[in-house]
Amino acid sequence: MTTELSAKPNFLDGLDEGLRDSLRRSIRDLWSHHSTALEGNSLTLGDTQFVLSEGLTVSGKPLKDHNEVHGHARAIELIYAMLDKNELTEDDLFLLHKAIITERIMDIYKPIGAWKAEANYTNFVSRAGKPGLREYPVPLTTPQLMRQWFDACNRAKPSTRDEACRSYAELHILLVTIHPFFDGNGRMARLVANIPVLKAGFPPIVVPTEDRKRYLETISAYQESIANLAGLTDLGGLPAPDAFVTLCADYWSETMRLVETARQMQNEKFV
Repeated sequence: MTTELSAKPNFLDGLDEGLRDSLRRSIRDLWSHHSTALEGNSLTLGDTQFVLSEGLTVSGKPLKDHNEVHGHARAIELIYAMLDKNELTEDDLFLLHKAIITERIMDIYKPIGAWKAEANYTNFVSRAGKPGLREYPVPLTTPQLMRQWFDACNRAKPSTRDEACRSYAELHILLVTIHPFFDGNGRMARLVANIPVLKAGFPPIVVPTEDRKRYLETISAYQESIANLAGLTDLGGLPAPDAFVTLCADYWSETMRLVETARQMQNEKFV
């Protein structure tokens, strides 16, 4: 069964129906492939396009990986449907989380569509080259931190490309720094941080899996700069993620290229 397309984001305006649908599917496939591949999904971009368009499986690839790209594609359609809303809500994020977490785990400490119930950790290598362990903000503070995140998201009204990129970068890095879910935080950040971008009429920013090392290192360096991350209660005093903003500007090139190609094809019809 193929993944259906629903709401139409603004960057598709002015295109013929067939060209518009092809562009949207290309962006859906690109976005779903890279965001899931960053987390270890084995499907190639070609595999992802085949799975989402034909509703079939790729021989030898795990069923889990097929379900992940279907879940991510479904989440993209939910994102598009949210663009007409005045405010993003907790329920919206929970709905998206339920879409992307396709492995149903019956564990009260691993809730799907709810904030994390226990502490989460990661290991990292510091900027000085030393191994370390990191604890994200404790579950008790997740609701208040996410209220601040929602305030920032709903205030974001970018009107230029630079403003849209900064909104994306700030919302993205804040969400993965809060780490509000037991799993799926990266995919969630790469989805919801694009809402102000899409509302401003631009195509989504898509982090390429080929740049995974630099992407993760930049996020880790930012989190390393926060004293007592586990005890964080206020987003207001956090440093500006300037290095991550610069990185995210590079990640726009592929979707911008697809939109420009579609515009050129549209214009050539009238030459």
